[in-house]
Amino acid sequence: MSNSTAIVDCTFNLISLVLDTIAIFTCVIYLCAIVYRFIEVKYRRGHIIIDIPLILTINIICAILIKSTLQIIHVTVPTLIKDFQIMNNFQDVLCYRFRAYVLWSMVGVLYWSYTLLAFFRFTRVIYSTKRWLHRSSLYVYVLIPCQYILVFISLLPLLVIFNNIDLIPNEAYCTIVFSQFYFALYESSITFSIPFSIVGIFYTFIVRKMRETSAIRQGQELDRRDYIVIRRMGLNMMLLSMMALPFMIIYIKDIIQNHYESILYRVQWLSSSVGSGLFSITLPFITTRLRDILKPNGIAPINNQHMT
Repeated sequence: MSNSTAIVDCTFNLISLVLDTIAIFTCVIYLCAIVYRFIEVKYRRGHIIIDIPLILTINIICAILIKSTLQIIHVTVPTLIKDFQIMNNFQDVLCYRFRAYVLWSMVGVLYWSYTLLAFFRFTRVIYSTKRWLHRSSLYVYVLIPCQYILVFISLLPLLVIFNNIDLIPNEAYCTIVFSQFYFALYESSITFSIPFSIVGIFYTFIVRKMRETSAIRQGQELDRRDYIVIRRMGLNMMLLSMMALPFMIIYIKDIIQNHYESILYRVQWLSSSVGSGLFSITLPFITTRLRDILKPNGIAPINNQHMT
């Protein structure tokens, strides 16, 4: 590996560390603000209502927090240790492979948690009369656990059947090996492509519904807010798709040359860190409940039964 390549690899890794650290601190601030508002309202003997948007927001915050922490522990720190030649002997042990599996599963959970928020907005516009779809118990006890179960089970064959999670040559961590295209396609479909497509479908249906509603009716303003939220979510995911373009270009080049360089994985994890940072910073613009809680006078929205 040339000195210039090593410098580029190390730079990408340091940027990933900074972005994941920002995401972690941002999510901790969000959680502290939510807990503080709850305590403040309880102290004033107010009635705390934890509605669906707040539940789904906390779900996304926790997914970002866990994913970013795992990426720093499993990828960033070992890679920095290797880059600065603190230690060069890394072994492919089962615990490292399992940790890589959990990390990739949390990447998928993050995108699916985003999709779950879009699903709530979709049902509130398209199926506004189906009250059972707007119950918090449905999300807490069914959909959120199913989101984790779906992703973890879907990626489990890569670990136990196909044995496609391995120590990367010239790297200090285990991850999904992209030398076989169909495994890479399967992983990207579970973690990103399918959730992204579902959000796009929800957006299309809501746009069609908004256009069909020509007369002013009760709840139209609420539908408009849901439409704006899903549009912002779609824009975020479009930005993430654009960030993945360098990885795809390098990956296609490596497939043609039948040689996979370390820069491929560095760009991949850099894109993942950008996604964590982007999700965490833009979350208040996606969920008005969180934005209200972060305001200095953010007590009133917690007592407000109107879900936004």
